[in-house]
Amino acid sequence: MYKVIFKVTKGFANNSSQSLRKIGFIPIYRKIQGDYDMYMTLFKGNNFAEVKEAISEAAFYFAKEGKFGRQDFATIYEVDDKYLGKGIGSLLGAGLGYKIAGLPGLILGLLGGVIIGELADITLGEKFVGVMEWPKLSY
Repeated sequence: MYKVIFKVTKGFANNSSQSLRKIGFIPIYRKIQGDYDMYMTLFKGNNFAEVKEAISEAAFYFAKEGKFGRQDFATIYEVDDKYLGKGIGSLLGAGLGYKIAGLPGLILGLLGGVIIGELADITLGEKFVGVMEWPKLSY
């Protein structure tokens, strides 16, 4: 699995998360930073060539929406699939949820713990791969 952070200029389209979903990326969050939009995404797959192809396709969709990148268009990290964070997060969330709100709290705490544990696994188990610049697009 790969984590890709896109950095593009603001265009006429407000949010490009739907376009990224079409390509196969899973958007985690969008951050507005001055004149740039940053999208943190996940790409399920172990083949680096597929990731590069998907990033080029994302550049095409961004260009259609009036957004463009520079030399630091896509920062790529390789993420190890680990289950430690999800396990600990789900146990802690379920325990705290049950203590606070009973059975409904247990279910909500379990779900919240899994999500927070997944984010912890992604952050702690990543290895920097490289940076891709904005590709030369031909229409």
